[in-house]
Amino acid sequence: MNSIPVVRRAAAFALVGVLAMAPAASADPGDPIDLGGTPVGTSTDERKPTVVEAGLWSTSFKAGESLVHEFSYERTEDYSSVHISVTATPLSSSESIKLEALLPDGTSCGSETASADYTSPFTAIGVDLEVGPDNAADLNAVCLRADKLRFTVGPSGTTRDSDTDLPLTIKVVEESPLANPNDAEKSLPAPPETAPAFQSPAEGEDRGEIDGALSFDEAPLLTSGTYSSSVAEGEQRLYRVHLEWGQTLAAALHVDALRASDLEKKFGFSGPTLSLGVYNPMRRDLDSAYDDSDVSGSVDDTALDLDTGVGPVRYLNRYDDENSYLPGDYYVSVVLPAPTDRKAETIPFTLTVESQGDISGRPTYADDEPFLVGDGKRSKVASGNPAPPADSDSWINMRHVCGLGVGLLGLICLFLGALRLRRS
Repeated sequence: MNSIPVVRRAAAFALVGVLAMAPAASADPGDPIDLGGTPVGTSTDERKPTVVEAGLWSTSFKAGESLVHEFSYERTEDYSSVHISVTATPLSSSESIKLEALLPDGTSCGSETASADYTSPFTAIGVDLEVGPDNAADLNAVCLRADKLRFTVGPSGTTRDSDTDLPLTIKVVEESPLANPNDAEKSLPAPPETAPAFQSPAEGEDRGEIDGALSFDEAPLLTSGTYSSSVAEGEQRLYRVHLEWGQTLAAALHVDALRASDLEKKFGFSGPTLSLGVYNPMRRDLDSAYDDSDVSGSVDDTALDLDTGVGPVRYLNRYDDENSYLPGDYYVSVVLPAPTDRKAETIPFTLTVESQGDISGRPTYADDEPFLVGDGKRSKVASGNPAPPADSDSWINMRHVCGLGVGLLGLICLFLGALRLRRS
């Protein structure tokens, strides 16, 4: 039996394996991030809404489509809070989204709207609502006691003039009621009376290089420390940081000053503008919790420093108009607008993140795993996935797997070469 073809086939299979395990190529500049989700049908008839369960669902508005999409959800337990969010990736600055929750008889349980970013319309935008009690001890609100909820998703106006589709995802999470709601206001920490000053993240350990993701699902998990990364013009890069009850997220971005010759040659005399943001576990973009944060700035011949933060994650924040109160994965976002009159450039930066504060103020729920995040799937956190080992802390990660594949291919090639020499 001739061994050479066998070895060649083995080498070919090894090469295919390496390529299959390698990370996917970056999206073209200007492309929005991948929102993921399971496709779901749509209805524009409020009498026949599309029924959804807890989970992440994907749909879209076709170009020029303006009629709202009708959905319904049925609670799985009494007195639970239902969290609904919509995240969209516009391709036009005229796009907007509106989410409204209602009872079957049309009584409104709240609404929220968001509009595309004018300078970076491809940036993901989000809205979210909580349909639950009006305060921790409330068990009588009509929206809390209703078994069935209706919610609508559509543009904030009556028409759309965009000539592109509008992809979006709908996330539904049902949160169990508290075990002792009457004691919550005494036993759980209250929201701060005055906004605290921003505490910059400690520079901490140098975690090396990491690529931000072009989707929520693939965002790399970061532990406290400093990372080297980059973003191309026309891209949004995502990273995630896990927060538990009582914790605060602080993030800081640094870009070295550009040489005057590079600034003029590549960008003209004015460099592009970077933005630093955060999305909550429901994948809705949040404003910084700190008034003194610098969340955007231009690359120039002087160094650029941006910072933002959200938290602390406290249960009672939801009754004080605070929007970052659920435990789980928070997504740090870096956005660089697409150029209009030249080729896209890539900007390197360092990103420092820190989970500040001790885990504290954990509510006592009626269920050990209080968040229903999918069909029969419960979790301790709203994002639906407890914090796995960070890429830098786990030896078996994509980089090492690809390295093993390359090493295996090298050994096979050496073996093939030895056989050839032996035949000679």
